[in-house]
Amino acid sequence: MRAYQNGTRFQANIKQIARVDASLARILENVRPGSRLVIDDQGGFNVDLGGGQYFYPQDSRTAAEQQVSQYLQEPLRFQLAPGDVLEDCIELNRLYRDLRQGLAETPMATSPGPFGGFVVVFGIGLGQHVRLLAERLRFKTMILIEPHDELLVHSLHSMDWQSLIKDLARDGREVKFVRGDNAFVQVIKIIRGANYPLLDGSYFFIHYQAPEITALAQQLLNQCRAMSMASGWIEDQLTMMRNNMANYARPGFWLQEHQIGSTRKIPAFVIGAGPSLDSQIETIRRCRESVILITASSALKVMLDHGITPDIHCELENGAGLGLVAEDLASRFDLSGVTLYATPTVDPRIAPNFKQVVYFYRGHVSSTVLYADGAEATSFAEPTSGNTAVYCALSLGFRDIYLFGLDFGARDTQQHHSKHSVYFTYQDESELATYTPYEFNIPVPGNFGGQVMTGWMLDWGRTSVTNAIKGVDGVRVINCSDGAQIQLTRPMVADELHIPLPPPDRSREQELERAFEGLTLCEHDRSRPDDVERVVEAVTGFLLAAVAELTEVLPENRSPQDCVLAPYGRIISRLSGLEAGDSVAQSAYRILAGHIQGGLSAGYHYASRLEAETAKGGLEVIASSLAESFQRLELLTAEALNGSGA
Repeated sequence: MRAYQNGTRFQANIKQIARVDASLARILENVRPGSRLVIDDQGGFNVDLGGGQYFYPQDSRTAAEQQVSQYLQEPLRFQLAPGDVLEDCIELNRLYRDLRQGLAETPMATSPGPFGGFVVVFGIGLGQHVRLLAERLRFKTMILIEPHDELLVHSLHSMDWQSLIKDLARDGREVKFVRGDNAFVQVIKIIRGANYPLLDGSYFFIHYQAPEITALAQQLLNQCRAMSMASGWIEDQLTMMRNNMANYARPGFWLQEHQIGSTRKIPAFVIGAGPSLDSQIETIRRCRESVILITASSALKVMLDHGITPDIHCELENGAGLGLVAEDLASRFDLSGVTLYATPTVDPRIAPNFKQVVYFYRGHVSSTVLYADGAEATSFAEPTSGNTAVYCALSLGFRDIYLFGLDFGARDTQQHHSKHSVYFTYQDESELATYTPYEFNIPVPGNFGGQVMTGWMLDWGRTSVTNAIKGVDGVRVINCSDGAQIQLTRPMVADELHIPLPPPDRSREQELERAFEGLTLCEHDRSRPDDVERVVEAVTGFLLAAVAELTEVLPENRSPQDCVLAPYGRIISRLSGLEAGDSVAQSAYRILAGHIQGGLSAGYHYASRLEAETAKGGLEVIASSLAESFQRLELLTAEALNGSGA
């Protein structure tokens, strides 16, 4: 074995990778491996790890051929069967039901056809298996994950990446590299992209065993629920657009277009309605005059019931029920001194009940794309109103923040919220005996030790808090909640809090005024009904074109799977065209994406399992179900948005 370097190949590969991922190319050019690439007398490559250890038991080519040959005998494939999603996702659930019922008597194979939308390769090593998989598998996107940069650098000397990437591109296929931190997030982002409808039947290939590789593969394979969730759903997106239009037609609100540059000199208490809030109310009352008090959604009622009025109240969701709750609370309590901090997509009945309103832009929703005009949008204010309240404190310049009732889980899953919240006081007790708003199936460390049960939604919430804190310098977050542990926060028992009154020149009122100085006062109608009408036209145009494409899914000496790939590809391309367009087109994309991706994914799932002999009838059911669904969307969009600004 002797050391090997091929500078010419390395530079050619770097140039080609730069066309795919320029930042990755720059990183790899500066890596200095601690191991050595070596070559034997027969031209076989390996990596000398030192101490007499080599990366491969044989040379890399022989090892790859044996591994790929064995894998193809029984490949590991991701299977994503369509199933009902959130109950509010009416049209997509209806489509899933139509497909299930229409295909109930149609023979189906137990496994999908040979095409899989993605090939996810865990570990690149010297990359010989990558070329073999590309030659022997049918796919659209190959995701290559390598946590060790030096191995990827060695492969640039030993393998012709340039020709591989070019060959894939000529076939309409692509390669995506994943390295560094947050590999899981990177992979999910790629999968949730344009080719998501083709996820079912994708291939998972594990090249070598390492703790980070094994953990990532397991995490991805366990994410069936999260990956099957629609990327938004049309009813929700249309409600947000309609609400935003109505709220913006009512001038006199404040708009937060960026995080406030100044910092507050007094602390903020952020109050959620988790079960631990009930034991912390007296501490909050004792410290009330020393802090700015920020409540999240259902925590408002808890505070008001105990004679504590917040300075700021936060809302995130667009449900009509929240408007009714706000009106009810305003009829029973004095909210004239409370500022509402919310997205402009909330129910229009909420804002009139408060002293003033500050709107911020929530990321990845249709109305934000249309109305933001370059203003800052955030994903850190979701998925719960508790996240909104934390984001509110951080973005308005508070740097000393205390969390109460931000449990993101429960020690007793039957007590999932404060007993004073709307969950336990606005509904029939017999209904509450069986109603739980979240899943609680994941054990996590508790803030004060022990174990707390959480679920995918709440766990997403606590991770979002951590990510929001990461983005702010000089912030101190104290967690007094007896719930799930939140990284970057420090636990503190509420009884230990002693916060002095603010100095006269830094009163609570003055601090809020200083924060609001960085906001934009909107004194004119910003609803833009003409642009909303253009959104309706863009949605309608897309749906008409998609319905036309569905006439081409019948078999003509092709497999059932192949029959849907070409028209699906054109529909996906049209959808990507909306995403890449102007704000009107992008807004139409946000309205449509969840339903189109979910619907095509379901149709592709069934088409991939149709038996060739009976495929014609099954394909007709798939095409007609999708076409009817898309036609219903056209009517739904027009009814929801036409005249909605009145």
